[in-house]
Amino acid sequence: MDSKLDNVRYKSNKLLKGSRLKQMIKILHTTFWQKIYFKELVSILFVVFCCSVALSSNPSPSAFLCKSYFSESSPLQVMTNEEIQILQTLAYKHASLEHQTDSTSTVVKERISSDFNSLYTRLKSRGVLKSDLQKLYVAFYSVAQHEKQAQNAHDAREEIRKKELLEQQRIEFLKSLPIDGKTAVFHRIDPGKFMMGEVGRQKETIISKAFDLMATQTTQIFWRQVAIFANNKLNGEYNIDVDPSHFKGETRPVENVSAQDVQTWINALNELSQIGEPVLADLIPGHKKGDVYSLPSEAQWEFVARGRGKHTSGYHFGNEKAQLGEYAWFSGNSEEQTHPVAQKKPLVIDKKEFFDMHGNVWEYMVDTWDGMSPLPGGIDPVGKTGSLHLVRGGCWYSNADYLRSGYRGQSMRGDRNMRGDRNKAVGFRLQRILN
Repeated sequence: MDSKLDNVRYKSNKLLKGSRLKQMIKILHTTFWQKIYFKELVSILFVVFCCSVALSSNPSPSAFLCKSYFSESSPLQVMTNEEIQILQTLAYKHASLEHQTDSTSTVVKERISSDFNSLYTRLKSRGVLKSDLQKLYVAFYSVAQHEKQAQNAHDAREEIRKKELLEQQRIEFLKSLPIDGKTAVFHRIDPGKFMMGEVGRQKETIISKAFDLMATQTTQIFWRQVAIFANNKLNGEYNIDVDPSHFKGETRPVENVSAQDVQTWINALNELSQIGEPVLADLIPGHKKGDVYSLPSEAQWEFVARGRGKHTSGYHFGNEKAQLGEYAWFSGNSEEQTHPVAQKKPLVIDKKEFFDMHGNVWEYMVDTWDGMSPLPGGIDPVGKTGSLHLVRGGCWYSNADYLRSGYRGQSMRGDRNMRGDRNKAVGFRLQRILN
């Protein structure tokens, strides 16, 4: 029995020398079972496991190596630990250069080949066949590839975990921000299905993609700062009016802007985003370089106004017109002017607050409408009838019926003033497009 144990001890020591497994066994052996052959028992079990794997129908590179450690004809039986380490290092270095064809990699591969031949020359006198050494090299190479793939998979999972953590931190940060119109706060809206339009004319509509919508209407301070940076930094491409509104106030909604004015301003905002203008991170919490902004579609707007389809009533809070003054600025309480955003009760979706979805100023949609065509319904509809932009939500001079969630209006040409089709009752809020 002792001679057999000595043989196993010799081979297990050769296999485990310098490894973490040997260190673990040594600790257990010296701590708990000093008086029995604990180390030898573990070694025997390890040998049986390795051999059973190695002799399977499709042995892995790891199994081949395990088998090689206990094969009398294996080069490992005559190689020193230093020589095994050299062979393994060459194979791992070769594996790290996989798919690389540049001149530097080619030089390194040639050096690896030369070092392999040098190692073989040393081992040849001990009866090692080059084919056997090459098989061992390939096994080490394959193990290195597997380890690399496993590491890449781990890194990919870790990257996903970090992104999820950053997104959660971003959401928590946005929740902590005051919504006062001084910055453009956006909230995520998940996809869903809802009945769009007024009762009796409703169409089933699907929003298939998540998007971010501004918590408030676009304010004058936000408009002005984007306009100033666009005028000064984009090579004279833009000459945007920095203060177009009739009713002045930094946190009042911008108005007296045409649909074309708004689109020009949005184009400038997106150009600033593409070049990575740092000020946007201050103006738009959570903004990232390359983010793209646009007007929402009327389907997206109503989807939010109806609480992602949960509210089928006339207003997001119910049907009682008597409550409208708690949520909106309209003809009954506005004193014929706009007011700072986020002063009334919000619409709340999943703890996210949206202000002035009813009243204050009409909001431009990306859709156009001829004033007669019915709702299209379907998946992510965008209306393209007529030449005038749809507007939604009602405004400071509207009566209660025009503030209903399903009411559709048209942008007006020169109504109640101003310059062409600019109107002191119409503004907008942005959506941020998500990839």
